[in-house]
Amino acid sequence: MKSNNKGFTLVELLAVIVILAVVMTMAVTAVGPLMARARKGALGEEGLNLVEGAKNALQLEQMKATGAIKATSTVCFSLAYLNKNQYFDKGSSNGYTGSVLVTYDSTKKNYTYKFWISNGTYVFSGVSPDAYDYEQATDGASVAETCGGASTKKGNVYCNGTTCTAVK
Repeated sequence: MKSNNKGFTLVELLAVIVILAVVMTMAVTAVGPLMARARKGALGEEGLNLVEGAKNALQLEQMKATGAIKATSTVCFSLAYLNKNQYFDKGSSNGYTGSVLVTYDSTKKNYTYKFWISNGTYVFSGVSPDAYDYEQATDGASVAETCGGASTKKGNVYCNGTTCTAVK
């Protein structure tokens, strides 16, 4: 009687598994840096959104009767302030920390902005939106909400929680 065994041997199956493992290893190694670049880019875009929120907050705070923020004030907006007052939709509950420094340049008669932002994995520190590049992100768990120390300088305005107060 003739036997008709059509199938794969154990050696052939092991060879296919080894080849698949090598291909998967190469794919994972190639995808890792792409994912890191995408995460840095996404965080950078959030930083630019944070600046837009600070621009809106600056305009609205200048219109308030309290007068804490003048047209020529240097202002530090904490991410917590911008989030709590709905100028920025990400907050500490999403793992974000950061701040935006708004400085008035009296010679050019315009405002300049710098942002600090972290998502718990990467950090952008003191980045100007005009010079933003996702490669500026560094590894780091968090960033302070004090605009690189500007929130403690006399004469500056610091916005945290729900209020903006001039530093004395």
